Amino acid sequence: MDPGKDLSSVGRGGRLVAMGALVVALGLGTAIGNDRWWPIGPMVMFAFGVDPNSQVHSLGVEADTVAGKRVVVPLGAGGIGLERAEIEGQQTAIEAEPKRLQAVAVAASRSLPDDPRYRTVYLVDTVQQLKDGAADGAPVRKVLATWQVVDPDHPRDLS
Repeated sequence: MDPGKDLSSVGRGGRLVAMGALVVALGLGTAIGNDRWWPIGPMVMFAFGVDPNSQVHSLGVEADTVAGKRVVVPLGAGGIGLERAEIEGQQTAIEAEPKRLQAVAVAASRSLPDDPRYRTVYLVDTVQQLKDGAADGAPVRKVLATWQVVDPDHPRDLS
């Protein structure tokens, strides 16, 4: 049985229209889109290679809790709901205005209500030097921005 013969001309036309719309959306997403256009936005994370003798940067967020412990802030749907890509996209703005890190404390208080609240939030860049494509030495942590959370026990949005 030939699957193409079982499909009506209306069905084939519908599939062609859907495929055309997807191609146009992907083209626009690549040409003028940004990360918020996901899944049709530009795939910039795949658009470049890394020099095998350069550095790899990994942006993350850490926090000091009211319990006195330094923790890695769990990003993503299983954590505070903010994705690492969102943090990376806001890196320059966060460095210019560290108060934007207040949103991390607010998101953590909502998403992780049983965890200790954050007292201080840090934007951290972990840099790994490469040599011939392999890690060369221990990664180096660099704090790019620091924010003292407003009312750590009941953080609120400052915007």
